[in-house]
Amino acid sequence: MSARPNVRFEVPPNGVQSPSTSPEFIFDLSKSDDGSSEKTIEQDSPVENRELPNWNAPPNRWNQRPKSMPWSSRPHQLREKRRPRWYRDLVVDSFVIFISFPFFIVAAVVVALNGRQVNDTILSILKQAINGAATLFPIFFAYVTGRAAVKFATWKLEQGSSLGLLEQLMGSRTVASSITTQVHLRKFNLIGLGLIVLWSLSPIGSQAVLYILEAPLSPVISEVNVSYINTRQQSYAAPDGIFKGTWFSGFTMLFGSSLLAPTAVKASSMDLWGNVKIPYYSSVINTTAKPDENGWIQIEASANLSYSSLFGVPLSGIGFGNTTVTIESSYLQLNCTEQSHTNSNHPVDAQGRPVPFNITTKSTLISATGPFLSNDSVNPASAFALGYQGVDAVALAKPSDSSGLVWTYPQSCPDCLGEDLTTPEPGVLLYQEFDSQDNATNVFCTPFQVYVESSVTCEKDDDTQVCKVTAQRLSRLPHNPTSITYLSFREVVFGVSALVPNLSPLADNNPAQRYLYDPFSTDSIIAGASSNLLGDQTPLALENISLSDFGERLGQILNTFIYGSMYNTTAYTIGGSFDGMVDKLVGGNAASFVPASQAEIQEMIQNQTAAFTVPATLEAQIRIYKASFQWIGIFLFATSAMLFSAVGGVIFSRNTVVPDYLGYVSSLAKESPWVRMPDGGANLDGMDRARLMKDLRVRLGNVDEGRGEVGRLAFARMEETGVARKDSFYV
Repeated sequence: MSARPNVRFEVPPNGVQSPSTSPEFIFDLSKSDDGSSEKTIEQDSPVENRELPNWNAPPNRWNQRPKSMPWSSRPHQLREKRRPRWYRDLVVDSFVIFISFPFFIVAAVVVALNGRQVNDTILSILKQAINGAATLFPIFFAYVTGRAAVKFATWKLEQGSSLGLLEQLMGSRTVASSITTQVHLRKFNLIGLGLIVLWSLSPIGSQAVLYILEAPLSPVISEVNVSYINTRQQSYAAPDGIFKGTWFSGFTMLFGSSLLAPTAVKASSMDLWGNVKIPYYSSVINTTAKPDENGWIQIEASANLSYSSLFGVPLSGIGFGNTTVTIESSYLQLNCTEQSHTNSNHPVDAQGRPVPFNITTKSTLISATGPFLSNDSVNPASAFALGYQGVDAVALAKPSDSSGLVWTYPQSCPDCLGEDLTTPEPGVLLYQEFDSQDNATNVFCTPFQVYVESSVTCEKDDDTQVCKVTAQRLSRLPHNPTSITYLSFREVVFGVSALVPNLSPLADNNPAQRYLYDPFSTDSIIAGASSNLLGDQTPLALENISLSDFGERLGQILNTFIYGSMYNTTAYTIGGSFDGMVDKLVGGNAASFVPASQAEIQEMIQNQTAAFTVPATLEAQIRIYKASFQWIGIFLFATSAMLFSAVGGVIFSRNTVVPDYLGYVSSLAKESPWVRMPDGGANLDGMDRARLMKDLRVRLGNVDEGRGEVGRLAFARMEETGVARKDSFYV
């Protein structure tokens, strides 16, 4: 007989004898050319009364076999090109090569987006792709690299190799196993080191991809245009003009709200409606900061500033981020130098007898005829009165046309008078506060018009907008002498004297007067006592206020009133669109929405343009794609290692003739002398053979069970082995 040409089955007589004592029957499980099974029995002993095994019978304890013949026993070429297998190999080889391409694409997209503004949709897709890459990378890496190791080991096995090298290759399937394999083999060489490094790239690559992209908030500086209200335009404060008949009632509501605003708002850089308030330049220069070479004084965040008005300057065009814009503005500054307390209301005659009280007026100083000019005589019920003594601006203005006439109304503003005017003597503003009918407290203040240039910074996000003046200097634009103020215009003086004391419906209980006492006490402003109600014996509250504080507070009220009297500013103060100023040529020009230079702003101030548009700088905190090229490099290195492994695996596979044996239990079974399998199938790899013989039951056990004290441990069919015992000896 030829060596192992057939499959051998030991059949017990009557199905009960042990396999070691039963006669042996040899079956040739071959196939004819037409595919039909051929069963040739060579008999070593008589078979009378024997029940021969049936190949189609179901397996039992003594007869474990496939249900059909697993493969043909005829010879085959090792690289026989069967079309299904050829297609399969092509698909697998293509898959392992192209499997790394998506990872390269992810890295390429990240590099391409570096430095660009984040799109939320794209960012979400990228994050999902990166997380997916981190999950799939070690899986694909293990598959590709493990396959390449098997293909290389099979190629080496075909060429002839040491068992140690093959064990190195087959035992290194993870980072840990690549290390432990070298330790167990006690074989440390460059191949082992390379395997450790190669497998280390699997976790490193999967972690590196998580750090290849960030989307931090980054400052991006751009040029934008910002518009703001011209606070140097004409006032319509005349008591019988359009201000009184149109938007004065709305102004009084805003004014009252500002008087009663919380302390935090009054001390804030913005008014109730988010408009930026302009600080007194006198309070800016009193800070510890010093002017730079351009005259700018940087305002510290902790600086204690006094603001020139209860209203701020409305701005339009503020974008998200930090916007820095420079604006021109002007305000009235009161320098109060004298305070007196008299009973000049009740003069005496030559004999010292009181002159009978004149019930039509409360003051002999403030009246429609002077010496301190007002719109009318002081009402006996008034708590306070205002009068002005100074040069009339009409006498200073140049003729408006060839007729020699000077037309000032409604052009009541210092910039409406033209340039190169002579400097007049400063005027004097008198504030009188009355105690019942007997006493009056007089405060004399010198008004000046202050022109400043303020650097405003606004921080805006989805929820809030915070604006504040961060630096200030005196204006570099030409302007008239500071002694010419809005009070130099008679119509403004009449409006101030007539309307300011009547901003509250209760003349003898005026919140504006109580604001002068304590601007930060809302309770006092609402319900505190005015000097008009204190009685003759009670000291006036005004006497307890310093002249500088009084000048600041009264200046805030007057500046609020003057600004409010500019054309329809009430609507813009509460956030109205600047578009409403287009084609509104009342007393001047419409708003300009074209970015203007300093020279153009000066011209527009002279033309009484309602609002200016100036260049500004926007530093937006936007999300920018930021690629980490260090991590991208690591990730690409690991991905390239996977690609090279895939290509190497394909090359070794294509250059290997023998089928895959290594790593398959079916290969071990085929080579075991105790597992008898059909001849043939030389061109089958381990997985093909395992698929065909998957029902075969095997065991690593004692194949010499019952034959002596020392057993033989071998890989054999399950029914031909005994269970290995720990207290027995084996060879």
